[in-house]
Amino acid sequence: MHWERRRDLEGGKEIGVWLLVDDGSVERELYVESHEYRGGNFDVYTMADDEWNHEGEFDTSEEAFSRALEILDESGHPVEGD
Repeated sequence: MHWERRRDLEGGKEIGVWLLVDDGSVERELYVESHEYRGGNFDVYTMADDEWNHEGEFDTSEEAFSRALEILDESGHPVEGD
């Protein structure tokens, strides 16, 4: 299993997307989202087995990406391209 960064899916409120892939099937998803367009902050979410988990709300995109990178690291799976 490994994480793939999906730059082609990013746009709108999604500013970071990673997919945990195992033999072509997606096992888990990780999102960094911006809510600046509505005066909000940044959120990090994971999704597995059709269940969403809110991993935190952050004031800056740097803080949100830092949390996302922690989640990637804690997973123990490599990130493709690293």
